[in-house]
Amino acid sequence: MSTVYGIDLGTTYSAIARINEQDLAEIINNFEGDTTTPSAIFFEGAGNVVVGAEAKRVSLAEPDNSSLLIKREMGTDYEVEYQGQVYTPESLSALILKALVEAANDATGDDTSQVAITVPAYFGTQEREATRQAGQIAGLDVIGIVTEPVAAALSIGVGLREPATVMVYDLGGGTFDTTVMKIEPGKVEVVGVDGSRTLGGADWDEALVKLIIEKFVAEVGADAAPCEYDEEFLLDVRLKAEDAKKSLTRRESIQQRLSWETYKANIAISREEFESATKHLVDQTVQISQRTVETSQQKAPGLSIDKVLLVGGSSRMPMIAEALRGDLAWDPVNTDFDLAVAKGAAIYGQAQIEEILSYDDSAPDGSAEEKKLFLGGAQSLNVKNVLARSLGIEFLRSEGDGEKYIHHVSHANDSLPFDPEPISALTVSENQQKVSIALFEQAGEQESEVPEDNRLLKDVDLPFARPMPKESPIDIRIAITSEGLVRIKAEDPESGNSVDLEATVSQLDEQQVQEAESQVSAISLRS
Repeated sequence: MSTVYGIDLGTTYSAIARINEQDLAEIINNFEGDTTTPSAIFFEGAGNVVVGAEAKRVSLAEPDNSSLLIKREMGTDYEVEYQGQVYTPESLSALILKALVEAANDATGDDTSQVAITVPAYFGTQEREATRQAGQIAGLDVIGIVTEPVAAALSIGVGLREPATVMVYDLGGGTFDTTVMKIEPGKVEVVGVDGSRTLGGADWDEALVKLIIEKFVAEVGADAAPCEYDEEFLLDVRLKAEDAKKSLTRRESIQQRLSWETYKANIAISREEFESATKHLVDQTVQISQRTVETSQQKAPGLSIDKVLLVGGSSRMPMIAEALRGDLAWDPVNTDFDLAVAKGAAIYGQAQIEEILSYDDSAPDGSAEEKKLFLGGAQSLNVKNVLARSLGIEFLRSEGDGEKYIHHVSHANDSLPFDPEPISALTVSENQQKVSIALFEQAGEQESEVPEDNRLLKDVDLPFARPMPKESPIDIRIAITSEGLVRIKAEDPESGNSVDLEATVSQLDEQQVQEAESQVSAISLRS
């Protein structure tokens, strides 16, 4: 059996898994014997980096040489310099991916480069392609990109025997998303997705840091207020805050010893105080969860949630389950938390390479000689996804005012694949020699026709065979594949001239990817 690794490329922690000889998804421990690896990078020098737990420990003391939470920058033009070299989010993520695979190959004795990588459900076209390019830069063969909730469902739903509508509540270290899915043996159909790329466990950590400092100053006196600007003191508090968050998951209160200059105090922190300080964060996740269900019910009237799955390490906090019970009357089910997504990615990846994964209603009949079990004993796997964000084309309202707007041809949570109705457009000026076809993607939480509220994915010019009179027709046809790849064909009916645009886009072009691959391959990694 050819091996493919499933990788949960997380904001704060990552994990890697495979399908073992018993056809079960299993996590592969890293060099330190841990099931998860901090998504942290420390640059010791221009040619060598540390990835993982040691990098995380050092990063708080040497932030200028450290990379944390880089997943929040995926698909953007963010750049940062370490040890005299410039890195992008794709190349930094590649270092994490490379370290995970090297550790996995060392642990299993394999020499595998095939991977399926997960992304948040709300990642758009650009972020997904950036993730794929990160794998390419790491020297890996990315055979699939799968959303984290779908991966979690594949991992958790193996024992499913009856159809169910499932809500996946995924609160990771740096991101949050929710997904409503209809699941039955051999089939996952995503109905609705929502989330935030800037909300996660790291925000709970920061709130706890603030609470600890406030209690320390209240205990020792206002003269100690400048302590919040002391980097060494803040390092100590941040380390204590992360431990405190984990302890308060199991205990009602904890004590911590803090000192700054001549001031010393034992600080008591209760779970109730922590929950009060972070209630606004929990409320945000509840609002997003409720919005996801409401959006799903618009598509599927009468839809009700049968099961709520808690995924992501930060979902362990008791306040999460309590809020979902109290505010939404849900009874959430615990999962592997940190590990479910990587296991599901391994299932997805193995189905890809064995060609028993389909994306539409014509799934294979499961007649493969070797029996494979997916979701309730089915021998094939069918995944139907939705679009994470609205897509549209830029038009002018009229020649006179020059006002541009975005006409959305598809909307967030449209089922994929999707074939919008063709668009009949007109030129706006006399003797026009070309038209520009520009594809945009929704940038904010709400769909808007204002160009500034969207981001340009790609544009292309359609030249005419001759200068065209005003209001000459242009035909535009659009197709969106099961993986969210957008293809546009614009045609001048008179001459038959046409242009094709395919929105497999990221911030990096092919040459930049090759340069980043050379950069990463020259770096020595250790954990």
